Amino acid sequence: MAADRSTDGLGKQKAVFVGPHQLLRQLGSGGMGEVYLARSPGLRLLAVKVIRAEYAEDPQFQRRFRQEVEAARRVTGFHTPPVVDAQAHGRRPWMATSYVPAPDLGEAVLRFGTLGEAGTRALGAALAEALAAIHAAGVVHRDLKPGNVLVARDGPRVIDFGISRAFDAVHLTRTGMVCGTPGYVAPERIVADSATTAAADVFSLGCLLVYALTGRTPFGDGEPAHVNRRVVYEEPDLTGVPASLLPLVASCLAKDSARRPTATAVLAALAPADPAALLSPWLLADLDAREQQAEADLGAPPADPPALPVRTWHSLSRRGLLGLGAGLGAGMAGAVGVPLLLTRSARRAGGRAPVGKDVDAWGPEAAGSGSGTPPAAPAPLWSAPVSGVTITHQLSVLGATPVRWSLGQGAVAYDGATGRQAWSRQDVQFFQVQNDLIYGTSLGFTDLVWLNSEGKSHQGPLTVPADQLTTAAMSLQAFGADGRTVVLARQTSPTGGGVVTGAELSSGAVLWQQGITQNMAVFTARDSENTQGGSGSSMGLVADGRCYYEDSKVIHAVDLRTGASHWQVTGLTSGDPGVTTRLVRAGELLLLVRGTAVTALDPATGQQRWTAPTVPQVVFGCALGAGRLLLSGAGGTAYCLDLTTGKGLWHTTVGATTGAGTGDYQAPSAGDGFFAVPLRDGSSGAAVLDAADGAIRWVAKAPSDEGAWTTAAQGGTLFCGSATTLRAFRASAA
Repeated sequence: MAADRSTDGLGKQKAVFVGPHQLLRQLGSGGMGEVYLARSPGLRLLAVKVIRAEYAEDPQFQRRFRQEVEAARRVTGFHTPPVVDAQAHGRRPWMATSYVPAPDLGEAVLRFGTLGEAGTRALGAALAEALAAIHAAGVVHRDLKPGNVLVARDGPRVIDFGISRAFDAVHLTRTGMVCGTPGYVAPERIVADSATTAAADVFSLGCLLVYALTGRTPFGDGEPAHVNRRVVYEEPDLTGVPASLLPLVASCLAKDSARRPTATAVLAALAPADPAALLSPWLLADLDAREQQAEADLGAPPADPPALPVRTWHSLSRRGLLGLGAGLGAGMAGAVGVPLLLTRSARRAGGRAPVGKDVDAWGPEAAGSGSGTPPAAPAPLWSAPVSGVTITHQLSVLGATPVRWSLGQGAVAYDGATGRQAWSRQDVQFFQVQNDLIYGTSLGFTDLVWLNSEGKSHQGPLTVPADQLTTAAMSLQAFGADGRTVVLARQTSPTGGGVVTGAELSSGAVLWQQGITQNMAVFTARDSENTQGGSGSSMGLVADGRCYYEDSKVIHAVDLRTGASHWQVTGLTSGDPGVTTRLVRAGELLLLVRGTAVTALDPATGQQRWTAPTVPQVVFGCALGAGRLLLSGAGGTAYCLDLTTGKGLWHTTVGATTGAGTGDYQAPSAGDGFFAVPLRDGSSGAAVLDAADGAIRWVAKAPSDEGAWTTAAQGGTLFCGSATTLRAFRASAA
């Protein structure tokens, strides 16, 4: 952001305002926006967070941001700086809170040392009191970490409540990541981010207490995926926690959220605590310097007030804000978040798909796109309650049998005609679907198991090194198989490297093995993208006696039985570890779908057949049907191309965010003459599009407590699964 340092014609620099508040200098920045020190018309210092434009232009973010700001205004606790002004609409939404001239906890521990038992008790009591006030107002912080705790002279302050949930609403989750800070995110949020409750904040509080006492998190550091695995599967390292605090800290870090105390109970356990125990001589000296600077900022000559009404932009262009921040050091921690995977070309105006050369290359906009109220869905053919599976789930159709399955929770199959439960299996860790079989391992990771549509299983021995057993569920994948051979990927190095192994399906005997250097947190992405009429995966692909996979910018094709190389192709992918390449077999083509690009290769030679027009939105999922490929992107967009030529056929906007719900993204699906796209726009549901021209046939909406929908199609039937219900709809045209 910033600064066209314009003048008034006399050489005097004009002031820059957000609403009525004059910006003085940049305090910090992060993935979500920038934080500025500002002065109100009444000469009060404020911390103003200005949201980045790529988030602001999403209507869902604006709606959620407004709701969260309204809730944050209700928080009245002493340890939470009050929200004094905000604007949720416009090019750059913003929120202003009272300014606290103090370092954050991370800076304080790094510069002045750990807090000791007395200081940690004072910190914990203050944070528990703040969380109790936040939770009483109906808000969950979602990102409590050292950078969001300020250590002030009169006690700690918790900042950034009322923003994280709005950010989650539009965050385009990278595979293997969740919104929040690794090492402070509760295990239930890592497994299923929709499971966020006040108990998740208490888990973060427990992590903060360990950090204040020891200077480290209880789950170590390193790659985010490795830290998250330890949070889910390993016990915290509480070395250095005093015996008097050990039971409380351990209870805050319980894996089961129901076993954690409430914030009020934590406060009772820590009180009474002496706030002065936080104030070392070094911290006091730092606070003195910050407070003196604040007095100087407040006493600077005031600028002319803005001519426009309160809560409107005045003299604040994107260029102007960028210049304001240039050359100024950050005085405090700014807002931080996970980068949104949107390019500039992905921006939208007025809630519609972007209009320009790229979109024009994708053919006409479909009827009913982005405007009006789409037709409501027909009544379901049947609906069935779901029980026992509470974490992020996947939905597949094996033959004519819909199967709802998830990691660690087993699989449940239903009769496709009636919705009655056909069978269930809870004794297997499920990983991938291929050729109408679900592949996984036994609970002890000793056997490879595969299930057919009738729930009948077969299995063969599988060897996992003893030191990898605790992480096997997160790093081991069966990503492809034919009738004789299965291909597995497994992490073998703490730095993320691993191996791809071809094994005899019946006996588990290793046929070949290839080392890979690509970070396994990306390579073993758990997106069960089961494209109708073809097979696709972000890990690799098995088809026609070959195994295809990407490793560090190189696409490999190897013999399925021997591992011998057929061909290698470079230069088609960027190698960005945060962007996944999906490999999809479509007829006589091998498709590479990455970010905003789609390329078709000859699977026998690796030669390029065609490259599709640039997709104006980052692709979250794809589906094959009737010789066409559907790409679902951000902002409720869908793009359809012809598989023979790569030519764009049509595009549409269904008015909700596709694939950007909490937890894993949800891929679209294809049936007879239609595509189905899962939606997230505050509630959840699915849109059914005509495959011929993209016209919206109907949209199904569900209560918000159901969480994200997944879809799978078979013939003219669309199956939709949520956290509570499985439904079947007639989706083909009458």
